[in-house]
Amino acid sequence: MADWVGFGDLQTAQLDKANGRTVDTIDIVSRCESRAAAAQHKARPKVLGIF
Repeated sequence: MADWVGFGDLQTAQLDKANGRTVDTIDIVSRCESRAAAAQHKARPKVLGIF
């Protein structure tokens, strides 16, 4: 019975690790997209100097 408990603990730990990577990846991509959008907005030419 102890083997099954150990197996379950190891699988849960691996799942937690994988889920943490997913959250980290989503956060990094979101920040990069925000930074790219801000740079694109800043780099747009102004029409008649007002837009």
